[in-house]
Amino acid sequence: MAMILDASVRRFVGKLSEFVEGEMSMMLGVKDELKKLQRRMERIRGFLQSAEQKRHTYPDINIWVTELKDIMYDAEDIIDRCTIEGRRLLEDHPSESAVRRPLSLFSCFCCIKFRHEIGSEIRKLDDRWKHTVEDISILSKLEPTRHGDQASGANHLQTFSIEVKSDIVGTQIEEATQSLVESLIKEDDKKYQVLGIVGMGGIGKTTLASHIFNDERIKQNFSMRVWVCVSQEFSETRLLKEIIRGAGGDYGEAETMEELVRCLSSVLLKRFFIVLDDVWRTDVWEDLLRYPFESATANGRIVITTRDTNVARSIRAEMHHVDKMDNDSCWKLLHKNVFEDDDEEEEISSFKKIGMKIVEKCDGLPLAVKVIAGVLRSMDRNTIEWKKVLESDAWSMSQLHEKLPRALFLSYENLPSDLKQCFLYCSLFPEDSRMYREDLICYWVAEGFVKSTQGNTLMEDVAEDHYREFIWRNLLHGHNDDTWCTMHDLLRSLALFLIRDESIFLGGEQSPNTNPLSKLRRLSMVNVGEMVEVPDVIKQQKCLRTLLVWRSYKTKMINNELFENLSYLRVMNLSDTRLDSLPDSVGDLLHLRYLNLNGTKIKELPKSIGRLVNLEILNLSGCQSLPTLPKAITKLYNLRCLRLENTTLTHVPKGMGKLQHLNHLEGFVVGHDDRRDKQDNEGCGLEELQSLSQLRFLSIRRLERAQPGGALVLANSRSLRTLILEYEPPEDGEEAIAIQRNDQIYNELAPQSTQLQELEIYNFIGTGFFRWMISSPLSASFPNLTKIILDHCLSCPQLPPLGLLPQLKSLCINQAGAIKTIGPEFLGLRASSAATSFPKLEKLIFKFLSNWEEWSFGMVEGFGEERRGGPKLLPRLSKLELDMCPKLRALPPLGLLPQLKSLDISRAHAIKTIGPEFFGPRAFSKLEELILSNMGNWEEWSFGMVEGVGEERRGAPKLLPRLNKLELNRCHKLRALPPLGLLPQLKSLYISEAHAIKTIGPEFLGPRASSAATSFPKLEELEFYNMENWEEWSFGMVEGVGEEGRGAPKLVPRLSKLELNSCPKLRALPPLGLLPQLKSLYISEAHAIKTTGPEFLGSRASSAATSFPKLEQLEFYNMENWEEWSFGMVEGVGEETTGAPKLLLCLTKLELEWCPKLRALPEGLRHATNLQELDINYVHDLKEINNLPSLKSLKICGCPRLEHVENLDKLQFLRVILSSSTETSTTDADGQTASLPQWLLDLLGQHSLQEFQLGCSLPLLETFLKDGPDWPIIQRIPMVQIVGHRHPSGVSYIRYTKDPPTFETHIVKESEESEKC
Repeated sequence: MAMILDASVRRFVGKLSEFVEGEMSMMLGVKDELKKLQRRMERIRGFLQSAEQKRHTYPDINIWVTELKDIMYDAEDIIDRCTIEGRRLLEDHPSESAVRRPLSLFSCFCCIKFRHEIGSEIRKLDDRWKHTVEDISILSKLEPTRHGDQASGANHLQTFSIEVKSDIVGTQIEEATQSLVESLIKEDDKKYQVLGIVGMGGIGKTTLASHIFNDERIKQNFSMRVWVCVSQEFSETRLLKEIIRGAGGDYGEAETMEELVRCLSSVLLKRFFIVLDDVWRTDVWEDLLRYPFESATANGRIVITTRDTNVARSIRAEMHHVDKMDNDSCWKLLHKNVFEDDDEEEEISSFKKIGMKIVEKCDGLPLAVKVIAGVLRSMDRNTIEWKKVLESDAWSMSQLHEKLPRALFLSYENLPSDLKQCFLYCSLFPEDSRMYREDLICYWVAEGFVKSTQGNTLMEDVAEDHYREFIWRNLLHGHNDDTWCTMHDLLRSLALFLIRDESIFLGGEQSPNTNPLSKLRRLSMVNVGEMVEVPDVIKQQKCLRTLLVWRSYKTKMINNELFENLSYLRVMNLSDTRLDSLPDSVGDLLHLRYLNLNGTKIKELPKSIGRLVNLEILNLSGCQSLPTLPKAITKLYNLRCLRLENTTLTHVPKGMGKLQHLNHLEGFVVGHDDRRDKQDNEGCGLEELQSLSQLRFLSIRRLERAQPGGALVLANSRSLRTLILEYEPPEDGEEAIAIQRNDQIYNELAPQSTQLQELEIYNFIGTGFFRWMISSPLSASFPNLTKIILDHCLSCPQLPPLGLLPQLKSLCINQAGAIKTIGPEFLGLRASSAATSFPKLEKLIFKFLSNWEEWSFGMVEGFGEERRGGPKLLPRLSKLELDMCPKLRALPPLGLLPQLKSLDISRAHAIKTIGPEFFGPRAFSKLEELILSNMGNWEEWSFGMVEGVGEERRGAPKLLPRLNKLELNRCHKLRALPPLGLLPQLKSLYISEAHAIKTIGPEFLGPRASSAATSFPKLEELEFYNMENWEEWSFGMVEGVGEEGRGAPKLVPRLSKLELNSCPKLRALPPLGLLPQLKSLYISEAHAIKTTGPEFLGSRASSAATSFPKLEQLEFYNMENWEEWSFGMVEGVGEETTGAPKLLLCLTKLELEWCPKLRALPEGLRHATNLQELDINYVHDLKEINNLPSLKSLKICGCPRLEHVENLDKLQFLRVILSSSTETSTTDADGQTASLPQWLLDLLGQHSLQEFQLGCSLPLLETFLKDGPDWPIIQRIPMVQIVGHRHPSGVSYIRYTKDPPTFETHIVKESEESEKC
């Protein structure tokens, strides 16, 4: 039901009227017949909207509507044929006019057969229409609608907010998140744990999973987080690739499932958290993902969302059933989506009573509430309109599938007819796929769903309004500044249900199961094989209009015969297939409007493509094997969109200027690639663009080939919105000629459109920027320009006065090597005291300005010689990035920028000092993120006199009051850190490669005068990385440290994660045990540390004190000289005393890796009563692991001197990797045999053990076979996996489970040749 009858008839009548009044209808002699048909259609129009609504209730009306639709489809095809034939006659005889004189005898003879055939078909069509619409039994059930009452689409004057408001309302989701996160981060001995979030569609499973995924505790506990959407039509290889990519891996050339499964297993090296959203079948787990998760190096957690309880049960997931929202929460969600924050409470409360009745009908489903909110938003805000929604018949739609909420159907019914067709069409995209705005616009236009427009408004403009309205109504979910969207699977199911009579989506091996009375008009398929084929029933019907092929990466061929059976095709998508050619018969698809070959291997387009006179959209982007286009492409007079970007085209053929309907031309190539041959007749020049007056989007490549012509190329493109100009640098010795020619060419490319919104210029070479960027009044010439990119403008010494542009929001300057100074001329300062430079700019980027030395704001308000009323500067700038500006000597007072939230400065090597002048009197009042990296000569960073720093004084400016993230990367000469502890909102601090820093002491904390002061009051994450010369870290006199005193400043009260990575000269650790909220501590490559003793714990004066009171994870890695780890006098250790500080009460996981000299674990570790997981790798001198009563998981590798492992009474999981030297050898009658070390034999006797994993030599592995001597040892353990050391021929393994009983083996024997060697 992609065709909505009343919308289709309305558009067709308009098209028919235009054709009837044109001279083609007179030439063909069909004017009278078409006028009669037009009158009949106009008479019935008023009943069609009522018929569309009632067809779902009355089967006879549904049949009536279906019959009329069939007639409409045939009528459109007839008009197409008339237009094609009429245009051919006009081309053959351009001087003849049916209005002035009759056609010549020859012309009459040429078209007499066609006139007879088409006239007969029109009369038959008229009779069918008359017979159908005069059915009194149907008309008596319909109510006429006045034309003025019929909504025809979006209000094009209306603007829509794309902001997606939070779905998190009420306490239910918060409480569920809290409990589920706590269970997920809890340590245990399991390799992985699966949580199944189960519930009906639209109930909020994905919202809950997303809330969990983004929880800070999940981020802190899992180094690797991956989110993938599985959906019903998932591809095994695509799913595996997405998980590998999300985990930071690289699958390289791997394509087979076996290769990708091995790759996934190998990349899961860190503790992982993976969400599999929208799982429909168990095979995605059993046949695809179970093995890589089981064989991964690390352990982790998996969350699935599914509607099917059986899916979660078969995966053995712990299930959480999502409850329906209570009515109060539903009202809050409706309130949040309908009303604005500044709406009066009194007004809102007047809607609550009826609003509560509406949400009751939504049955607790968040999706239903959101789409009903979209309906209410589209209406006048009064209780009468809300009551209409409450009492709508759509709530009781009986034919709807029971699992589809009626609220969704009501939201669909509320759409204007034009929008209904566009909404239904979205269901033909694969489930959960990205739908890009520009693609949807092209599809809707090509399908004829968008009504024709007048004046400067194009159909594409109307379609864009439709797109925005869908997002505004919550029917599509917008992403990434509204450039792409997704469709909820329930809404997609509703749309597929409503179009089932004439459209079908086939996934994988599916076959069409259709009503034999239905005529399928649209077919969408995924995972097509090597050849594009459609079901026989569709070929037999010969009325298919749309063929969409998705995710068919193996498809290589398409046969001539296919197109012969699909002669009425209007839309065809073959993108991302491996097609390398199209059959000539593609030229017979005379109705084709849309052809997408994006990303294919096409090497040549057939010349017959020139016969596609109705083609409107041709997408050849990404066709990297396509060197040329046929000359016939210039005959596609109806072409509106041509995409050629990212191709290897040498040129485009002459004559492109004849395509006067083009509004989107992407990748236009100037001239010809081969200068040696005379190609004057082949390459296309800039002059051809002069006739393309409808252009909205234009990108031009190879401008270095252009020849100056003296005329303004874009003089007629008055509605241009995006202009992209690309030039390739000249060869050596030709630069001077190129500069002179370029000045002329770029001046001839001056845009004449005041609607220009985006301008991108690449590789411009000239003496300076072109006249239209320098001398013209920019505010008048480009009043709507919002985005500029100037890339590789190497020879321009001065930037244009871009500060004058009133709507500019984003500006990127890259590779402008001739610029030495940026000053007031860039700002465009004015004499007016009220002037503002860059009034709307939000994002500013300078990159690779290799000779830029000075940056000055000049005399603006708060700068230089300050004066009240000076021009304001960058009042909305929120993001500033400076990268690779190595000669920039100083920074202006950026702290004055009132809305700056993110500042990133990198590779500014000439800057030596950053001081108070950088902050200015406002001191970055809104800055949230600051990154300073690769500052090769930066030595000093001073805050100066700010509140609490230097010579303190009341009223000094507060410093960076909102900064929550600070990164200092590779600033090798920075000698000291300022008092960062003063920053009141800092949450994340990362410092790396500050090699000149030797000491970090109390000045880093920022001591304050106030006795209640706290250093780093909000800091949660702190990381030091690769600090080569850092020797000493001291907290000084803080509460409980040094000379303790009541009222000493508190230290980092919220720090939860601390990493010290590669600090080889750091001699000792400060009393980290004092940190009250520390949960994760990682220390690596601190090679100067030999002993860790009681000072590390930070003993406290209080008898009830606890060292590391919240620490959950502790890891030491690659500590080359660490010999001794002692807790000293803590409760129960050494000389025990009542009241000694308690130790590591929350520690659940301890990892020691590459600590070769560590001789023993601290005796007091037994008091870590929650320690459940211990990983010890390559601790060569360790002899004993003892007395860990709560330990459940133990992993040991590379501990050759280990002799005793005992008193682990609760151990459930054990993994041991034995080297050949660790295995014990014995000699029997058959020769030498490997055996387990005694400590491991003893450990395997524990009855608590549930799972055992062993890595060992092949001889030892063979002893565990069922006829081997060690089989009885493992026979009683529930789950066992033994893997042999890697061998070039493969990996040997044994897998055994006790219940259900399974025993799998794979033994790889060495070849005789290798044994001889």
